[in-house]
Amino acid sequence: MLAGSYPMSVDAKARVTLPAVFRKQLVDGDRKTIYLLPMKECVNGFTPEGLERFVEGLFEYGDHHYDPRSRKDVQLRTRLLGSAVEVDIDSAGRVALGKLDANKPGTREKLGLTADVTVVGAGDHFEVWNTDEWNATQESFEDELDALLYHD
Repeated sequence: MLAGSYPMSVDAKARVTLPAVFRKQLVDGDRKTIYLLPMKECVNGFTPEGLERFVEGLFEYGDHHYDPRSRKDVQLRTRLLGSAVEVDIDSAGRVALGKLDANKPGTREKLGLTADVTVVGAGDHFEVWNTDEWNATQESFEDELDALLYHD
């Protein structure tokens, strides 16, 4: 399980180093490929299997399952997978965030992933946040956690 938050910097070649504890879980022998999926506030990083589970899980709710005969399901799945960017974790443990811009120009700038970032473990995947944005989300965390823990 990927857990914890780690402040990092994006280097001049638009790469970020993943925490060693994450690399141990993401790299398996020769398998070093991950997928970056830009979301509204951050970029999610998945193993190939993790991305597949994530995408398929989005279509599993109530009695609904992915329907290959539904134009809406097919279009949503295709657009989601088309947004994913395949990258390798290099020998120094870095991931090329710059490939996000090759897929859709301006993605890194829009998400603020150009200088200080925070790499966050999210269980079965990791997220890369602009550090200021991550810190802002954490400000309300204590109140939300307290409300979750106690009903009175």
